[in-house]
Parts: sequence; C-alpha cells; structure tokens
Amino acid sequence: MRLSRRELYESSGEFQRTVSISKLGLDDLSLLKDNLPVTMKIKRSNSTLDVRGEVTADLKETCDRCLEIYDKTIKGSFRILVTEDPSMLNETSNFDIMFFSTDQNEIDISPALRDSIVLERPMKEICSKECKGLCAGCGVNLNTSSCKCKKEEMDERWAPLKEINLSDMEN
Repeated sequence: MRLSRRELYESSGEFQRTVSISKLGLDDLSLLKDNLPVTMKIKRSNSTLDVRGEVTADLKETCDRCLEIYDKTIKGSFRILVTEDPSMLNETSNFDIMFFSTDQNEIDISPALRDSIVLERPMKEICSKECKGLCAGCGVNLNTSSCKCKKEEMDERWAPLKEINLSDMEN
C-alpha cells in the first residue's frame, strides 16, 4: 500500500483505505475478502510523521485439533514513524521507522501491514477453547460425537502417577 507525500502531509485525523491481499503478499492465507480495510491516524511534528493504524482480515482457518474449517477475524495494529531525518534510522524502537527523502513522492507501508497480520496469527489455530479435537485411536471428531474406542487399562505400576494433581504444581 503506497501513500503519497500529499496524502501523508495533508491528512488530518483518521482516514480509511483498502489494500489488496496480493499487494501485501498474503496469497498463502485463506482470506474471505480480497480487499482489506485499513484505518490510519497521522500525527505530524516537524519532519516526522507518526502513522498508527489497524488492518482487518477475515480468514477461513482449519482447526489444528479437530480439522474443521471456521471463520476468524484478525485485527493487526501497526505504528510507523516516517521521517526525513536519516539519523533517526539508527534509533531502536518497538515500531517501524521509515526514511522518506525529499525526492520521494510516495512511501510503501505494505511490509508493516503484512507483518501486523502475520504476527496476530497464533501458532496453533483452534476453533474454540472447548474444542476436544480428534480421537487418537479412531479419528472421530470428539466435538460432534463420542468415540467407541476401548479405554486401555493402565499398568498398575503407573497408578501412583494418576494420583498426582498437576494443578497444584502450577502455583
């Protein structure tokens, strides 16, 4: 997503744009919409612009426990400091700093948008906290039916381990 110099310096308050997933390089995600809404606020101070915003993506995900497909909305926030001062590029911060030289007419914020979406995705996609997953024996979805697998009887030598309450150990 490219923002023009005029757009950056003349915008005040909050404004919205849309960006195509192909321009963000998110083709590997199963997005429900091709265009993602982006909301931004720009604050100016001298030769620096503080761009803060949020990008929203509606995804079609597959649960890692039960393998069911479900819809999910991700809101990724971003903050970019756009500056004409090259010395600011050496500063360390929790947000992106982009150099915007006076001979440039536009700046590309696509990497920051892409990162904000990718970083919001969890390591494991779970459809709900209550998801029981699949039976390890027969593979039936335990959310929709119960399995008919025989419960293995435990070797009596391991019985004392069953008596340990792990929730007491967490504290």
